[in-house]
Amino acid sequence: MKHKLLIAAAATALMAAPSFASAQDGSGWYLKGAAGYGAGTDIDLTGSVVGDVEAEGNLAGNLGIGYDFGENWRLEVDGTTMWNDYGAISQVPSTFAKLRTDALMLNAIYDFSDFGKFAPYVGAGIGVVRSDASVAAHDFARPDGLGQIENPTCVGIRNPNNGLLGNDGYSCEFNDNDNNLGWQLLAGLGYNITDKLTWDTNYRYMQSGKVDLAGTFTNVATGFANSAQTELDGVGAHQILTGFRYRFGESAPKMVEKPPVMPTPDFRCWDGSMVFNAGQCPAEPERVVEPTANVQCWDGSMVFDAAQCPVQPQTLVTCPDGSTVSDINFCPAVVQPTGCTEQYKQETIYYEFDKGASAETRNAISRILDAGQFCSVEGIRVVGHTDTSGAASYNLALSKRRANDALNELVRQGVARNQIVAEGKGETEPFVQTGDGVKEQLNRRTEVLVTLGSVGAMVN
Repeated sequence: MKHKLLIAAAATALMAAPSFASAQDGSGWYLKGAAGYGAGTDIDLTGSVVGDVEAEGNLAGNLGIGYDFGENWRLEVDGTTMWNDYGAISQVPSTFAKLRTDALMLNAIYDFSDFGKFAPYVGAGIGVVRSDASVAAHDFARPDGLGQIENPTCVGIRNPNNGLLGNDGYSCEFNDNDNNLGWQLLAGLGYNITDKLTWDTNYRYMQSGKVDLAGTFTNVATGFANSAQTELDGVGAHQILTGFRYRFGESAPKMVEKPPVMPTPDFRCWDGSMVFNAGQCPAEPERVVEPTANVQCWDGSMVFDAAQCPVQPQTLVTCPDGSTVSDINFCPAVVQPTGCTEQYKQETIYYEFDKGASAETRNAISRILDAGQFCSVEGIRVVGHTDTSGAASYNLALSKRRANDALNELVRQGVARNQIVAEGKGETEPFVQTGDGVKEQLNRRTEVLVTLGSVGAMVN
C-alpha cells in the first residue's frame, strides 16, 4: 500500500512539472540508470533474536525518471536495490543475517552551474524502503555429542529439563519483509558529454529506521513451533553509483547579467598606465645611474678597485676526500665506520583499513636492512596483525597478506627466503586492547624483527 501511495504522489508531481517550468527552453524529461557499490549500515537485533551485525559491501543498481525545470532544479523518482550478507550475528556460530533493500524515492535535486561541462549537485529524497530479510540462529551440538548448547542469540522458552545435556535443540528463523518510510541524502557530479547525455556519479546515504519481522521459535526435536518477533534497528546504506542521464528536452539558456558599461580611460602615462587625463598619471621617478664594477680579481669576482680583491692563497692542499684548501687544517674530518652494537633491530609497518599492502613497506625494510652494513643478518621474523573489525577468519587471512607484503619486500631487497619466518596472528594479539568490531590504527600492523650477528665487531 505504501508503494502505491508513493508512486501516485510521484507521478502527480512529475505530471505537474511542465506547468511549474513556465515553458522554459531547457526544461524536459530525462531517464537515468546507474550501478555501483553499496554497504549496509550496522544493525542491532532485538526480540527473539538479539545481537548486532556488520555488513560487507555488494553491488547496487539504480533506475529513475525525472524532470529538469531548466533553472538548476530537478525532480525525479528513482528506485535503488541492494543485497547484503551480514554474516554471523555477534560472531556467534550457527547464525546468519541477510538483507535485501529496495528503495523507491522522490528526490529534489539542485545543480550548481558555472562549472563548464561539470555540474556538481546535492539533493534529498523521501519514499518507501522495502526490506526482505533472512535471519536464523540455531542451538548447536556440544563437541562431545552430549546434548545441545543454547545459542545466546536465539531467545525463547526452552524445555526446563533440557540443560546442557538435553537433546532438544531450538532455532529462531525469520524469512519476512517490511515496508517503511525512508529518506536519503545525495551528492554527485555530472559531466555533460553532449547537450542531452550526462555522465552522472553520486554518493547517497539512505536510512529506513526499524524493520519488524515475524518468524518462529521452534523445538527442532519435536517440530513444535511458536510465533516470534524480531526488530532490526538502524537499517540503512552507503552507496556510490555511476551511470548516465539522457535528457529529452533542450538545454536551458543560462541567464547572464550584463555588467554596467564603464567609461574607458584614453590617456597613456609614462609607465604605460591608462588614465582619463595627464593629471592622474603617477610622478615619474628620477633616474639614478648605478656605478659599475670594472676590475676583475684573480678569483673572477668584479670590484671597483684592485685593493678590494681577496688575498690570493700561495698554495693549495688536496684533502683525503679530494677537495682542495689553502691549509690542511681546513680539510673535513674523516668519519670512521662504526661497529655493530645491536643484537636485534625491529620495524613496525602500519596499514590502512582492510588493506594488505602499505606504502611504508619499502622504506621500513630499507631502514631495517641498513644494519647489514656492519652486522650479519642471522634471521628475520615477520608477524602480521589486524584490528577486531570484521570476522576472525577474514582477519586471519588479512594478517597473512600483510606478513607476505613485508616478506616479499625483504626478498626483493636481497634477503634469502630461507632466513625469513612469516606468519599471521589475525586479531588475537592487539597492540591496543579493544572490544570486538573496533577499528584501531595501531592494531593494523606488521612487525619485522631482525636478529643480528657479529655483535660489537668493527668493520675495516
